[in-house]
Amino acid sequence: MKTLCSLLLILAIFSCSGEEDNTPSAPINDSFDPAEVMATLLREGELIGVGHTVNGTVKVYDDAGTTVVVLDPFSSQNGPDLKVYLSKDANATQYISLGALKSTMGKQSYVLTEMPDLAEYKFVLVWCQEFSVLFGKAELQ
Repeated sequence: MKTLCSLLLILAIFSCSGEEDNTPSAPINDSFDPAEVMATLLREGELIGVGHTVNGTVKVYDDAGTTVVVLDPFSSQNGPDLKVYLSKDANATQYISLGALKSTMGKQSYVLTEMPDLAEYKFVLVWCQEFSVLFGKAELQ
């Protein structure tokens, strides 16, 4: 039983690191400029890969009552069904989905129409939803 569980875990990890290009990989440069809209920086953190190559900076802004999560600079290993989550923990047990990862490279922003409690939602995750595999995380400070 222990061997079977280990094999299933290894399969799940490597399934999400395949060559499927479900996430666009062309570099993007989102137009959100916090200085231009006078957004207030609320939290930030450094993205680190978890079994996958992910790096960059996450910043969370208040733009006149709208929460904006910005990944810049950002890069990630590709995989299928990659999503961005604002989460209460690094295991995505309670999270708000910000949507599909727009690209594996470049500046990108994700808008929430409501202001979540950032004392509770302390993590931004890059998550392979199809296989429930964490690609990268940032703890917000």
